[in-house]
Amino acid sequence: MKKIFLLCLLFSALVAKEAYQPYLQLIYKASTLGFGSDIVVSFNQTFASRINFNAISANHHLFYDGNKFHLKGLLQSNGLLFDVHPWQNAFFFSWGAYYSKSNAKVFFKPKSKEITIGDHTYPAREVGDVKTLITLKRRVNPYFGIGFNSVDYNNKWHFTFDIGAIYIGEPKGSVQAKAAKGFEGIQDILDNEAKIEEKTLNQKLKRFKLYPVVSIGIGVKF
Repeated sequence: MKKIFLLCLLFSALVAKEAYQPYLQLIYKASTLGFGSDIVVSFNQTFASRINFNAISANHHLFYDGNKFHLKGLLQSNGLLFDVHPWQNAFFFSWGAYYSKSNAKVFFKPKSKEITIGDHTYPAREVGDVKTLITLKRRVNPYFGIGFNSVDYNNKWHFTFDIGAIYIGEPKGSVQAKAAKGFEGIQDILDNEAKIEEKTLNQKLKRFKLYPVVSIGIGVKF
Protein backbone atom coordinates (compact mmCIF):
# COMPACT_ATOMS: atom_id res chain seq x y z
CA MET A 1 0.00 0.00 0.00
CA LYS A 2 2.83 2.37 0.88
CA LYS A 3 4.53 1.72 -2.46
CA ILE A 4 1.27 2.37 -4.34
CA PHE A 5 0.82 5.69 -2.45
CA LEU A 6 4.37 6.79 -3.32
CA LEU A 7 3.87 5.83 -6.95
CA CYS A 8 0.68 7.92 -7.06
CA LEU A 9 2.51 10.92 -5.62
CA LEU A 10 5.30 10.52 -8.15
CA PHE A 11 2.84 10.21 -11.03
CA SER A 12 0.95 13.33 -9.87
CA ALA A 13 4.20 15.27 -9.69
CA LEU A 14 5.18 14.17 -13.20
CA VAL A 15 1.76 15.11 -14.61
CA ALA A 16 1.86 18.52 -12.91
CA LYS A 17 5.34 19.12 -14.24
CA GLU A 18 4.24 18.18 -17.74
CA ALA A 19 1.06 20.26 -17.51
CA TYR A 20 2.80 23.49 -16.58
CA GLN A 21 6.32 24.83 -16.64
CA PRO A 22 7.13 28.35 -15.38
CA TYR A 23 8.72 30.47 -18.08
CA LEU A 24 10.50 33.74 -18.82
CA GLN A 25 9.39 35.85 -21.79
CA LEU A 26 10.84 38.78 -23.67
CA ILE A 27 8.23 40.73 -25.65
CA TYR A 28 8.93 43.36 -28.31
CA LYS A 29 5.93 45.64 -28.84
CA ALA A 30 4.49 48.81 -30.31
CA SER A 31 1.83 50.72 -28.41
CA THR A 32 0.25 54.08 -27.66
CA LEU A 33 3.08 54.44 -25.12
CA GLY A 34 5.69 54.12 -27.87
CA PHE A 35 8.04 51.30 -28.72
CA GLY A 36 9.26 49.06 -25.95
CA SER A 37 9.68 45.64 -24.42
CA ASP A 38 8.27 43.51 -21.61
CA ILE A 39 10.04 41.04 -19.39
CA VAL A 40 7.48 38.50 -18.17
CA VAL A 41 7.96 36.02 -15.34
CA SER A 42 5.27 33.39 -14.81
CA PHE A 43 4.73 31.89 -11.36
CA ASN A 44 2.04 29.37 -12.22
CA GLN A 45 -0.88 28.96 -14.63
CA THR A 46 -2.76 31.84 -12.99
CA PHE A 47 -0.23 34.51 -12.01
CA ALA A 48 2.58 36.33 -13.82
CA SER A 49 4.35 39.65 -13.45
CA ARG A 50 5.79 42.05 -16.01
CA ILE A 51 8.34 44.83 -16.12
CA ASN A 52 8.11 46.98 -19.23
CA PHE A 53 9.91 49.90 -20.79
CA ASN A 54 8.41 52.27 -23.37
CA ALA A 55 9.54 55.44 -25.12
CA ILE A 56 8.88 57.55 -28.19
CA SER A 57 9.84 61.09 -29.13
CA ALA A 58 8.64 63.57 -31.75
CA ASN A 59 10.27 66.63 -33.27
CA HIS A 60 8.37 68.08 -36.23
CA HIS A 61 7.98 71.40 -38.03
CA LEU A 62 4.54 72.05 -39.49
CA PHE A 63 3.02 74.90 -41.47
CA TYR A 64 -0.67 75.64 -41.25
CA ASP A 65 -2.57 78.66 -42.57
CA GLY A 66 0.72 80.46 -43.09
CA ASN A 67 1.84 79.89 -39.50
CA LYS A 68 4.83 77.87 -38.36
CA PHE A 69 4.49 75.22 -35.64
CA HIS A 70 7.31 73.34 -33.96
CA LEU A 71 6.13 70.23 -32.10
CA LYS A 72 8.35 68.47 -29.59
CA GLY A 73 7.22 65.63 -27.39
CA LEU A 74 8.47 62.78 -25.24
CA LEU A 75 6.57 59.75 -24.00
CA GLN A 76 8.65 57.71 -21.58
CA SER A 77 7.29 55.20 -19.08
CA ASN A 78 8.32 52.16 -17.06
CA GLY A 79 5.69 49.80 -15.72
CA LEU A 80 5.34 47.07 -13.12
CA LEU A 81 2.28 44.95 -13.87
CA PHE A 82 0.65 41.81 -12.48
CA ASP A 83 -1.32 39.50 -14.76
CA VAL A 84 -4.06 37.13 -13.63
CA HIS A 85 -5.26 34.36 -15.97
CA PRO A 86 -8.60 33.46 -14.28
CA TRP A 87 -9.31 30.58 -16.68
CA GLN A 88 -5.66 29.54 -16.96
CA ASN A 89 -5.54 30.26 -20.68
CA ALA A 90 -4.24 33.05 -22.92
CA PHE A 91 -6.70 35.70 -21.64
CA PHE A 92 -5.69 37.77 -18.61
CA PHE A 93 -6.56 40.75 -16.45
CA SER A 94 -3.72 43.13 -15.70
CA TRP A 95 -3.12 45.84 -13.10
CA GLY A 96 -0.17 47.74 -11.78
CA ALA A 97 1.48 51.14 -12.11
CA TYR A 98 3.57 53.17 -14.53
CA TYR A 99 6.28 55.66 -13.74
CA SER A 100 5.90 58.29 -16.44
CA LYS A 101 8.16 61.07 -17.62
CA SER A 102 6.25 62.67 -20.47
CA ASN A 103 5.68 66.14 -21.88
CA ALA A 104 4.62 67.93 -25.05
CA LYS A 105 5.80 71.32 -26.28
CA VAL A 106 4.35 73.47 -29.05
CA PHE A 107 6.23 76.49 -30.37
CA PHE A 108 4.05 78.74 -32.52
CA LYS A 109 5.41 81.54 -34.67
CA PRO A 110 2.61 83.57 -36.28
CA LYS A 111 2.96 84.45 -39.93
CA SER A 112 -0.66 85.28 -40.76
CA LYS A 113 -2.10 88.78 -40.45
CA GLU A 114 -3.64 88.37 -36.99
CA ILE A 115 -3.43 86.14 -33.93
CA THR A 116 -5.87 85.78 -31.05
CA ILE A 117 -4.37 85.40 -27.59
CA GLY A 118 -6.59 85.40 -24.53
CA ASP A 119 -9.50 87.75 -25.09
CA HIS A 120 -7.99 89.92 -27.84
CA THR A 121 -6.64 89.78 -31.37
CA TYR A 122 -3.24 91.24 -32.26
CA PRO A 123 -1.40 91.90 -35.51
CA ALA A 124 0.97 88.98 -36.11
CA ARG A 125 3.96 91.32 -36.47
CA GLU A 126 3.58 92.33 -32.79
CA VAL A 127 3.89 88.77 -31.45
CA GLY A 128 7.24 87.01 -31.60
CA ASP A 129 6.16 83.50 -30.64
CA VAL A 130 3.81 81.55 -28.38
CA LYS A 131 4.98 78.55 -26.37
CA THR A 132 2.72 75.88 -24.84
CA LEU A 133 3.97 73.14 -22.51
CA ILE A 134 1.87 70.21 -21.28
CA THR A 135 3.24 67.97 -18.53
CA LEU A 136 1.94 65.22 -16.25
CA LYS A 137 1.77 66.26 -12.61
CA ARG A 138 1.71 62.65 -11.42
CA ARG A 139 4.83 60.55 -11.88
CA VAL A 140 3.34 57.24 -10.67
CA ASN A 141 0.05 56.34 -12.35
CA PRO A 142 -2.18 53.26 -11.81
CA TYR A 143 -3.08 50.99 -14.73
CA PHE A 144 -5.83 48.44 -15.39
CA GLY A 145 -6.44 46.44 -18.53
CA ILE A 146 -7.02 43.11 -20.21
CA GLY A 147 -4.90 41.17 -22.66
CA PHE A 148 -4.09 38.05 -24.61
CA ASN A 149 -0.82 36.13 -24.56
CA SER A 150 -0.62 33.14 -26.88
CA VAL A 151 2.41 31.60 -25.20
CA ASP A 152 2.68 27.91 -26.02
CA TYR A 153 5.06 25.44 -24.44
CA ASN A 154 5.83 23.87 -27.80
CA ASN A 155 6.45 27.12 -29.69
CA LYS A 156 9.17 29.64 -28.96
CA TRP A 157 7.52 32.64 -30.61
CA HIS A 158 4.05 33.97 -29.82
CA PHE A 159 1.66 36.92 -30.13
CA THR A 160 0.52 39.35 -27.40
CA PHE A 161 -2.14 42.04 -27.20
CA ASP A 162 -3.09 44.52 -24.45
CA ILE A 163 -5.81 47.13 -24.05
CA GLY A 164 -6.35 49.27 -20.96
CA ALA A 165 -5.98 52.73 -19.47
CA ILE A 166 -3.61 54.67 -17.23
CA TYR A 167 -5.05 57.15 -14.77
CA ILE A 168 -2.86 60.24 -15.26
CA GLY A 169 -4.85 62.72 -13.15
CA GLU A 170 -5.05 66.21 -14.62
CA PRO A 171 -2.22 67.22 -16.98
CA LYS A 172 -0.90 70.73 -16.42
CA GLY A 173 -0.50 73.26 -19.21
CA SER A 174 1.45 76.50 -19.35
CA VAL A 175 1.38 79.24 -22.01
CA GLN A 176 3.92 81.97 -22.73
CA ALA A 177 3.64 84.72 -25.31
CA LYS A 178 6.63 86.82 -26.27
CA ALA A 179 6.40 90.24 -27.94
CA ALA A 180 8.19 90.70 -31.24
CA LYS A 181 11.27 92.86 -31.49
CA GLY A 182 10.26 96.50 -31.45
CA PHE A 183 6.98 95.78 -29.61
CA GLU A 184 8.39 95.01 -26.15
CA GLY A 185 6.02 97.61 -24.68
CA ILE A 186 3.08 95.18 -24.96
CA GLN A 187 4.85 92.35 -23.12
CA ASP A 188 2.87 92.92 -19.90
CA ILE A 189 -0.36 92.79 -21.88
CA LEU A 190 0.70 89.57 -23.59
CA ASP A 191 1.61 88.05 -20.20
CA ASN A 192 -1.94 88.67 -19.00
CA GLU A 193 -3.40 87.27 -22.22
CA ALA A 194 -1.20 84.17 -21.86
CA LYS A 195 -2.58 83.61 -18.35
CA ILE A 196 -6.11 83.64 -19.79
CA GLU A 197 -5.08 81.12 -22.46
CA GLU A 198 -3.40 78.98 -19.80
CA LYS A 199 -6.53 78.93 -17.66
CA THR A 200 -8.66 77.91 -20.64
CA LEU A 201 -6.16 75.20 -21.59
CA ASN A 202 -6.13 73.71 -18.08
CA GLN A 203 -9.91 73.67 -17.99
CA LYS A 204 -9.88 71.57 -21.17
CA LEU A 205 -7.11 69.29 -19.88
CA LYS A 206 -9.25 68.32 -16.87
CA ARG A 207 -11.22 66.04 -19.19
CA PHE A 208 -8.14 63.96 -20.02
CA LYS A 209 -7.67 61.95 -16.82
CA LEU A 210 -7.30 58.59 -18.56
CA TYR A 211 -4.67 57.72 -21.15
CA PRO A 212 -5.64 54.78 -23.40
CA VAL A 213 -3.13 51.97 -23.82
CA VAL A 214 -3.28 49.64 -26.81
CA SER A 215 -0.31 47.43 -27.66
CA ILE A 216 0.59 44.52 -29.90
CA GLY A 217 3.77 42.53 -29.67
CA ILE A 218 5.77 39.46 -30.54
CA GLY A 219 7.38 37.50 -27.72
CA VAL A 220 9.99 34.84 -27.32
CA LYS A 221 9.89 32.30 -24.48
CA PHE A 222 12.94 31.03 -22.63
